[in-house]
Amino acid sequence: LSRRQRQMCIRDRLEGERMGAWGYGVFDDDTAYDALEDLKASSRIAADLERYFDEAIQAEYVGYEEGQYALVSAAVIDSVINDIPYRCDEKEYFEWTKTLKNLDFTSLRQKAVKAIDAVISDNSELKELWEENKQLYNSWREDKIAIQKRLL
Repeated sequence: LSRRQRQMCIRDRLEGERMGAWGYGVFDDDTAYDALEDLKASSRIAADLERYFDEAIQAEYVGYEEGQYALVSAAVIDSVINDIPYRCDEKEYFEWTKTLKNLDFTSLRQKAVKAIDAVISDNSELKELWEENKQLYNSWREDKIAIQKRLL
């Protein structure tokens, strides 16, 4: 999809025209579930999480998918470290995050925080799209800042 097509699609989602239950949570997006599936299939989870963070951190402009992948990665670490029960339609999500408890994600916490900074910055497609929704933008942004605070 072109950037304009994604904007229209997201705008429709946020306004509830296509998806009635769409919201501001990390997992309220199809791309978030793509990211989750990619992470669940990964044989190198820590390396993939770091790659998704680095892509957002190093981007001059954080694209839609890069932003979603970074946010899902941060949410996964948040779930593992802080036992945060994200609203997620993927029934096995919580069981899967429990299997990651033996991994040490300490070194990735700061990268997760920086990646979220990139996603909520002025150089982010996700931020641009969410800003268009005057009703939910602040909730979306505060949700991401809450993840950052828990990971600090």
